Amino acid sequence: MSEETHANDYDPKLLAMLELIWGEGFLSPGGPAAVDEIVHDLDLDGKLAIDIGSGLGGVDMHLARQHGARVIGLEIEAPLVDLAKAAAAAAGLADRIEFRHCMPGPLALADRSVDVVFSKDSLIHEADKAGAFAEYFRVLKPGGWLAMSDWMRSEQPYSEDMEYWFEMEGLTYHMWQLDAYGTALKETGFVEISLADTSSDYRALCDREYALMAGELKAEMTGVLGKESCEHFLENWRAMTVVLHKGELRTGRIRARKPKPENRRAGSESKRP
Repeated sequence: MSEETHANDYDPKLLAMLELIWGEGFLSPGGPAAVDEIVHDLDLDGKLAIDIGSGLGGVDMHLARQHGARVIGLEIEAPLVDLAKAAAAAAGLADRIEFRHCMPGPLALADRSVDVVFSKDSLIHEADKAGAFAEYFRVLKPGGWLAMSDWMRSEQPYSEDMEYWFEMEGLTYHMWQLDAYGTALKETGFVEISLADTSSDYRALCDREYALMAGELKAEMTGVLGKESCEHFLENWRAMTVVLHKGELRTGRIRARKPKPENRRAGSESKRP
């Protein structure tokens, strides 16, 4: 977890807007379909998964309902934990999902206690990604999987457009290139590392989101946010489409496995277009 705290990153109006765009319980793009893509071909039935940055709990409820997982959601923002607990209880999933408020630093989990470490677009907030990977490796059982997606940067220095988007976002981001994730995972000891650049998919999705917000959703957004905040939100999304189309903001999916004792050898890495 990051050394920084983000207690003020998400206010209630922003939460309402993100759910309006991305679906109830989701604070990042793609909704349940994106979760399914991250865990594609993984057997989660009856397995214990932890969700790093569990937010409002939409991911965790989907992992429990559709994939049969038992889930521990870890979140550094206490108000989101309270909201996620209430949502899971209302959905009748409190016996399958536990939400914990975490302080920055090492994970409060035993060594080799978890089958899957899941993270959806949350490691962008983490400055010490290598330290985070070491913690994921520690808590995973031998043969367990890390399955995640994240927002990333290109190899170019940040442009004025990128800096403007950061200003509009008003959130704390620490961005790596996709290749750097693979290198850090290999150095940590992970094997069967797979890196998939999904930027083109998110460019198309973001374009559709912006068109929707500027069109049929605008009146509802104005009702939730007020006129001034709505215009800021729209400008934020417009700025994001700019850096996506320039290739400065990128997205990717990552999969890696903790080796079993008989398979402790140098990690292999593959890349998919």
